[in-house]
Amino acid sequence: MPRIEKKYDDKFLVKLMGHVGKMLRYYREQAGLSQNKLAKLSGVSISTINEIENCVVNDVRFSTVTTLAKHLEIDPLKLIVPGNFHLSEDDKKDFRTAIKTLDRINRRVN
Repeated sequence: MPRIEKKYDDKFLVKLMGHVGKMLRYYREQAGLSQNKLAKLSGVSISTINEIENCVVNDVRFSTVTTLAKHLEIDPLKLIVPGNFHLSEDDKKDFRTAIKTLDRINRRVN
């Protein structure tokens, strides 16, 4: 069986995607949901959820993270920002705006 390789070369992005995947799995399991059930609830494919959780994706849109977080009933930033990294409400707002802007740019480019 071929080895699945992480598609991010940048160490920061690999670490970030690893964190997002770990947090997605944690909150999904806390909600008592299988990947299949979360896929059905959210409309995000089971393969995408699996790829995020296993850090084998090359593009995760903020809209996907937001959709998954909504169905897990958590703030999307809980999937992105490490728990020991505290943001003020203004910082959270700025962070969300920046991510949404990058998401829009990414969609235009791709």
